[in-house]
Amino acid sequence: MGRQTRLLFGLSLQNLFGWNVFRHTRDAGKRRRYRLFGILWGFLALILLFYVGGASFGLCYLGAGHLVPALLVMVVSGITFFFTLFKAGPVLFDREAYERQIVLPVTARAILVSRFLSMYVTDMLLGFLVLLPGMAVYGALKGPGLSFWLYGIVAGLFLPLLPMTAASILGALVTGISSRWRRKNIVAIILTMVFVILVLAGSFSLSGMEEGMLEDMAHTIVEHLEGQISGIYPPARWISQAMLEGRAGSLALFLALSVGIFLVFLGVLQFFYGKICSLLGANAARGNYRMTGLRARPVLGSLVARDLRRYFASTIYVTNTLIGAVMQVMMVLALFFVGKEQVEEVLGLIGRPGLLERVMPLALGFLPGMMPTTAASISLEGKQWWILQTLPVTRQEIARSKILVNLMVAAPFCLVSEILAVLVLQPGWVDLVCLVLFPALFLLFSAVVGLAVNARFPVFDWDSEIKVVKQGSSATLTVLANFLAFLVPMVLLVGCPGVPSFWIYLGMGAVMGLVIMVVDRHLEWQSREK
Repeated sequence: MGRQTRLLFGLSLQNLFGWNVFRHTRDAGKRRRYRLFGILWGFLALILLFYVGGASFGLCYLGAGHLVPALLVMVVSGITFFFTLFKAGPVLFDREAYERQIVLPVTARAILVSRFLSMYVTDMLLGFLVLLPGMAVYGALKGPGLSFWLYGIVAGLFLPLLPMTAASILGALVTGISSRWRRKNIVAIILTMVFVILVLAGSFSLSGMEEGMLEDMAHTIVEHLEGQISGIYPPARWISQAMLEGRAGSLALFLALSVGIFLVFLGVLQFFYGKICSLLGANAARGNYRMTGLRARPVLGSLVARDLRRYFASTIYVTNTLIGAVMQVMMVLALFFVGKEQVEEVLGLIGRPGLLERVMPLALGFLPGMMPTTAASISLEGKQWWILQTLPVTRQEIARSKILVNLMVAAPFCLVSEILAVLVLQPGWVDLVCLVLFPALFLLFSAVVGLAVNARFPVFDWDSEIKVVKQGSSATLTVLANFLAFLVPMVLLVGCPGVPSFWIYLGMGAVMGLVIMVVDRHLEWQSREK
């Protein structure tokens, strides 16, 4: 690593997770908030540790412990690829950051490598959160030798490299292709969502295959599953061989492939890096502009149009908030094309008639409401937030415009999903009312909660939209709040089959409606970050 890369990478590390702000701020409230969210992230990491450990214990208990390393590798690689696909373009090709750094005595290669390494650190930490608890459970139950731990740690250090490179290549293709179009953001959004849909479709088919296999628990089926894993992702087999059988050659093959592909990607991209970053800032303009008549809009309509332009101007913003709605449609499409009986068999609902119909309204509401646009809408105003507050508009008009944007974005997906769900499930009148009304109410509830959380914890001094959309405290708290709103009725629907679902949805609807009214009445925000 060259000196220029080390310096740029060191600056990125200091800003990682807001560490630099926490170290130097004199605001006691801000330091207290950073500690609070540190505890929150620690709690989430603890939940992940228990989940991975429990899954590894289950495989060992079922006699398929030798699949643990390969499955852990696949999970880490899948998570790394999925998250890097969203942030590769905005991080690697951040035009404003590139223009600030390229005037310094540094090369484009040093800038590119430092940005890649900044993503690599976060993905590596997440990978070890998945890898280490699984290795610990397997090690406690099977007692492997020293090579298991040594090769596992070495593999974990380089494990994110290959999926990150693959996702970065796709991100570079999306960014490069979209930069040639006048509406580059729309093109980038469409291409990114197409890649996400393909990844989700592949993961859904793989999960269905594994579920059917694990039901038999026969040794021949386990061997077949192992063959499928090797065919889908050969590096998982190489790392498994190195950890379980002590094959240093398999580990060397994985390291050579990962590092080699990364170096080739880096060597090719550095020649086009500056051009791609420059094209991202180019705007196509026509020379035939004619002044026409002006027209006035209602205040609320003008604010909604403004927020919609801001929304579609950010690829990372759109893809992160639309992923839940896309998953909603894909879930119902699977139900429509595969059939209700097969879906119930895959989900393990055979012998529990009517449970799918009971939980469907809740699922249709939670998926698109998981990450609402309002969770970052105030923070994304950035340094222009004060301008909006000086306009002759009320607080309610600003809030409702941001909530309306969330509803306008998610409503088409919800409508399509509800129509398909009604055609497949053919519910009675009572269930039909729940299926139509509750998802809409959950969507409104999540938008209001996201706006309230973001108003309480805004971040205006961001230098990258990723810090607000993906890494912001408001986004994390909103996801947790919506998950709790999903978990409570889910427990009641599954654990209390004697209680009619209508009364459960009616009770949750009343609680959500009360929350919406209270937030609408008492919503306050601050004009700047404290």
